[in-house]
Amino acid sequence: MNIDYQNFETLLNEKLRERGLTLKRLSELSNISVHHLENLSHGKFEELPPAPYVRGYLIKIGSILDFDPEIWWERLRTGNLVKSSGKHDELPRNRFAQRSRPRLIWAGAAILVVLIYFGIRFSKIFGEPILTITYPDQYMTQTENSEIEIRGELKNGDGVFVNGEVVPIAEDGSWTHTFALPQRVNFIEIVAKKFLGRESKITLQVLYEPANVFPTSTFPREER
Repeated sequence: MNIDYQNFETLLNEKLRERGLTLKRLSELSNISVHHLENLSHGKFEELPPAPYVRGYLIKIGSILDFDPEIWWERLRTGNLVKSSGKHDELPRNRFAQRSRPRLIWAGAAILVVLIYFGIRFSKIFGEPILTITYPDQYMTQTENSEIEIRGELKNGDGVFVNGEVVPIAEDGSWTHTFALPQRVNFIEIVAKKFLGRESKITLQVLYEPANVFPTSTFPREER
């Protein structure tokens, strides 16, 4: 039977009697302090916390004692029986409460995309540069010239150095460097570097063998 209770304290006390509950037991079931429940049962709304908390109390109690909390919340609010906490009487957001599932799904999807991207780009960003020497075609070579033109290609790298000297790189990754051969046996170290990655190194050995130039011989004239 629906009864139109004149005030909330009458409703609360009647519902407690119907279910054989005490304020202490209701406190255990709702996690609302006995002190606040006593103020509710005596209609002492001015001694209760601000409106958002009172509304939360009504929702918890309503689910236990089987009454519509929103109806009584409107009565208390329009009757100015509860203290206002501001323009928007809402419960403070619980930072430990579970976030909405759509947000978690989108956040998980975004993280997955980032992981896939870095997984694909890992070698590009952090990997080892690929250094190729196209000329000379052997790591040990011999020449009669006093200098040698070294040619090569760089992939997945940021710079090439020949014995510590920076070498310009074309847009397609090709590069050329002319190296003087100051001595008979020359060791040329070519290093490819990557800003966030490792480096690759190739060492060439070039033997400089100039062509033999024989001086013109002068023979004594034969006497007759």
